[in-house]
Amino acid sequence: MADLAVIGAGPAGLAAALAAAAQGVTVAVVDSATEAGGQFYRQPASGLRARRPQALHHQWRTWERLKDGLTGSGVRLLTDHHVWSVERDSDGFTVHALLGPEQREPVAVRADAVLLATGGYERVLPFPGWTLPGVVTAGGAQAMLKGGLVAPGRRAVVAGTGPLLLPVATGL
Repeated sequence: MADLAVIGAGPAGLAAALAAAAQGVTVAVVDSATEAGGQFYRQPASGLRARRPQALHHQWRTWERLKDGLTGSGVRLLTDHHVWSVERDSDGFTVHALLGPEQREPVAVRADAVLLATGGYERVLPFPGWTLPGVVTAGGAQAMLKGGLVAPGRRAVVAGTGPLLLPVATGL
């Protein structure tokens, strides 16, 4: 049982969890990824042995501060937990998740309160050619680069609006 269940281990979820823990709140952070960081601080697979993962990220010091802050904070980090439902009852909330990549083992996390920090999402509007091979969204390019250490091609045109484009262009 926790005082607070935070759904999402990205920058916002971790910052909220650490702030709450600093005030004496018992916190459980639940996330579907195998590591904390969310999409913004997605880490390359450990088997890829990235030599300089910080080169792929914007605001790396912020990530280090959040990651290091977890140590000794008392925050319980539950990775590989795929949340599918949150129920409210007379005693608080139950966060229902399925554990692991196969998502077969049910897990229930009880908490007095729930904070949703499920992150940003990419909203793609159709445009001519958007389904052609080699055309990827900025989020897709970032996921390939950070998660797999691969670029979607040798040359890239980054176009559109929004705060994600500059970090993606820099990473590429």
